[in-house]
Amino acid sequence: MKEKHVFAGNNTSHGFFSYFNYTFNPEDANHIYILKGGPGVGKSSFMKKFVARIIKKGYEIEYIHCSSDNDSLDGILIPKLKIAFVDGTAPHTIDPKIPGVVDEIINLGIYLDNKKLEEDKREIMQINKKKSNIYKSAYRYLECAGLIFEEIQSIYDEVTYYNKFWDLCKEVSIKLFPNNLQEYRKQQLGKLRKLFSEAYTANGYIEYTNFLCEGNKIWAINGKNRNASSKLLDFIVKESLKRGYDVEGYYHPLIPEKLQHVLIPELNTIIITSENDFEEGYDATINLNQIIEPRKIKNQEELDNNIQLYELLIKLALMKLSETKKEHELLEAYYVKSMDFKGVDKCFEELYKKLTY
Repeated sequence: MKEKHVFAGNNTSHGFFSYFNYTFNPEDANHIYILKGGPGVGKSSFMKKFVARIIKKGYEIEYIHCSSDNDSLDGILIPKLKIAFVDGTAPHTIDPKIPGVVDEIINLGIYLDNKKLEEDKREIMQINKKKSNIYKSAYRYLECAGLIFEEIQSIYDEVTYYNKFWDLCKEVSIKLFPNNLQEYRKQQLGKLRKLFSEAYTANGYIEYTNFLCEGNKIWAINGKNRNASSKLLDFIVKESLKRGYDVEGYYHPLIPEKLQHVLIPELNTIIITSENDFEEGYDATINLNQIIEPRKIKNQEELDNNIQLYELLIKLALMKLSETKKEHELLEAYYVKSMDFKGVDKCFEELYKKLTY
């Protein structure tokens, strides 16, 4: 049974950035359950419990992890059943698009004892404020890291032969789509689904790209110039879509407009990017470093300093994100002791019975 692990939102140089609108299409779903309620009410546990039951029946699961804490879930998708559960609370607030027909809100907040919460109102507000300020610090570091990242890429851009780059794009297209004329057999364009497979989280930098590689042919793009890598992936996406292939685009967690990896399910092919030297085991490799002339870099010391600064800023951002987890756990504790989890369990059993019998 194949598992897929992804992120729909991310902590980026633009703050929290969401591709939640791409997680599922309400028009293609049988049921979408939007879980509401504050921290600690059991939204992630509700989804994990459903997965633990349904996985025994042999269904493939797509796990949508929380970018704040990847151990928590923001959503799950069971493609065969066309059922999705999603956390609909801030920062990725989601409301029904086809209420009553497909979408349904499950408000776990109704099992909260508000009187108990009111007793701890002051402490809860203080923790929320502190947590918010820590996130602001983390996002400032990520914003600075994003600027330095772009500065580094601009240096590589200056020594990249883009006339050769476009020739390379054509070569890749021929290899990826060998039956070029036959590929236009489909009359409608493919669809692009945008997600992340890697994220900056409270637990560090988390990668789920390996899950996407399982069972697929792996093409690897190697190159210091991430602008060129992203442009090549953009080219591949456009070529795929116009041929009618649906594409999953996985974007860079720091610069969420830039593609990092591309999966073409119908071709059973994933194209990944890496700044490191090639490892063995790839089905095809594309070396972008061959169109870069590093000897023409005007100031190598400046580039090295920028790389060190970039790494330091990312390290500081991750340290701040790790602090948010401690505050979130303190916040959850107040909500947990005010919850009627027997009520949540009863709600779960009624829903599970309705969906599986």
